[in-house]
Amino acid sequence: EEPHKRFLERVLNRLKAIFKRIWETWLVSLRSAEVAIRMSPLLILTPAAMATSRLIYNDQEGDTDIVNNPMVELSWWYTLKQLQALGPAFVKLAQWIATRRDIFPPEICNQFSKLHDRGFTHHWKHTHKSLREAFGSDYEKKGLHIDPKDVIGCGSAAQVYRGTLDTATDEQGNKVQRHVAVKVLHPRFQELVERDLRFMESAANLLHSLPFIEHIKWLNLPRATQNFGFILRRQADLKIEGENLTKFRHNFYGETNAERLENDSSIRFPRPLEGWTNEDVLVQDLVQDSTPIGEYLKDDTEEGLAIRRELAGPLLRAFLKMVFIDNFVHCDLHPGNVLVQRRTVVQRNSLFSNWAMTRTEVEEASTKNTEYTIVFLDAGIATSLSENDQRNLKDLFRAVILNDGNQAGRLMVERAAYERCTEKVGGVESFAKGVEDIVAEFHDRRKKGLTLGAVRIGHLLSKVLDLCRMYGVEVDPAMASIVISTLVLEGLGRSLEPEMNLIDCAAPFVLGRGTV
Repeated sequence: EEPHKRFLERVLNRLKAIFKRIWETWLVSLRSAEVAIRMSPLLILTPAAMATSRLIYNDQEGDTDIVNNPMVELSWWYTLKQLQALGPAFVKLAQWIATRRDIFPPEICNQFSKLHDRGFTHHWKHTHKSLREAFGSDYEKKGLHIDPKDVIGCGSAAQVYRGTLDTATDEQGNKVQRHVAVKVLHPRFQELVERDLRFMESAANLLHSLPFIEHIKWLNLPRATQNFGFILRRQADLKIEGENLTKFRHNFYGETNAERLENDSSIRFPRPLEGWTNEDVLVQDLVQDSTPIGEYLKDDTEEGLAIRRELAGPLLRAFLKMVFIDNFVHCDLHPGNVLVQRRTVVQRNSLFSNWAMTRTEVEEASTKNTEYTIVFLDAGIATSLSENDQRNLKDLFRAVILNDGNQAGRLMVERAAYERCTEKVGGVESFAKGVEDIVAEFHDRRKKGLTLGAVRIGHLLSKVLDLCRMYGVEVDPAMASIVISTLVLEGLGRSLEPEMNLIDCAAPFVLGRGTV
C-alpha cells in the first residue's frame, strides 16, 4: 500500500501544480486583456502625437517643441491616468522607470515622474481585520487605540492612522499613552503585486526574445523587471521597513546613550515599536508638530532664507553619511518623505544672578533659540553596495570632483557587469570622452568653486546615465538607486542653500571621517 500511496500523492501534487499553473495563466491572461483594453486608445493617440509634434517648432532654437502640443499632452495625460487605474504595481513601475535614466529616454522619465504616490483609502473593516490578525483580537486591550476616521495619509500601498499606545502606568496607576502612527497595507496588496509582477515578467521576456530588435535587447528588460520586482516586494512587507528604521537609528544614534544622542541630533527616524510590527501593519512613533520641507522653500523672506541655510547642511551631511560611512542608504528621499520639526530652546544668560531675580526677569534675561530637526520617513526602500561597488562609487566621485571625467568613464566601463563598448572599435574611448566632455562642461561653469548653485550635479549625473543607456553600459541597480537619490537630495539642497560648497561638505565623508 505504501508505494501506491506515494504514487497517489505524486499524482495529486502534479495535478495541483498543473491546476495552479492553469489558474495563474488564466489570471494573467485576464490582466493582459484589461491592460490591452485600457491602453488601446494609445494606438491612435501616439501616432497622432508624433505626427503633430513634427509640425510645432521652437522659433528661437529650431527644436521640436512638444511641450505646448495639445495632442502630446492628451496622450501623456491618458497614459498616466490609466496607469493609476491599473493599480499600485503599475504606478510603482512608472515611478521606478522615472528614476532609471540609464535605461529609459529622458522624456519618458520626465513624464512618469509626474505620478504621485496617491491612493484611495480602504475601509476600516480591512484595517480592523489586519490588526486582529497581526496582534490578536484583543489588540485594544493590549493598549492600541485608533480612531477609524483619523487617516493622516494614504498612498498606493498603504494608509496611515493616528493612534495611541498604552506603554506603562504612572505612580497613581494611570495609563501612560504614547502617540503612534499605524501604517496598514491596502487589501490584497501583496496578492495584486505578485499577479502584476508575473504579467510584467512575461511581457519583458517576450519583448526581449523578439528577433531583429537590438535596441530592446540593450534595455535588458527581464533584468530590469527582476530588479523592480525586488524593490516592490520589499515595500509589500512592512516588517522590512521596521527593520530598516531600526538600522538607521542604530547607524545615527548607536546603542549606548541612544536616547540622549537622538534628542541632540539634527536628524531623526521614527522608532518602530517592538512587538507591534507585522508584514501588513507597522506601528511607529508619531512625528508631531512637523512640516514638509517643501513648505520652507516657499518662504523667500530673509528669515526664511536663513532657515533654509540652516537645514541644508544637516540634510546633505546625513545623506553623505548614509552613502560613504554607513553604506546603508534611504532610496526614497523625495520631499514628501522629509519633514522638519521646530522647537524653541531657552538658555539662561547668567547662572549666578538668577537667584536674585524674579521669574519674569529670568525669562527676559534668557535667550531663546530655535532648533530644527529633519525627519526621514518611509524607509521601505533602502540599499547597500558591495565592497567593490562602494569603492567604485568613491573613485567615481573623486574623478568628478577632480575634473577627471575620462578616468571616470573608463572606470564605469571597466567595472560594469555588462557593457557593449568593447564590442566596437574605439567604443571605450568614445564613451570615456563623452563623460570627460560632460564633466569638463560643468567645471567650466563654476564661478565660486563647486557650489550647489554653480554646478548642477544632478543634471551632470543625468547626462552620464543617459550616456550609459546609449552606449549599453549597464549600471548596477543599487548604484543607480543611490545616484538617483543623490539627484533628488542635490536638487533639494540647492533649493535650500545654493552657495554650499560640495567639496567642503563631501570630502570628509569620502575620506571616511565625516559627521552629521
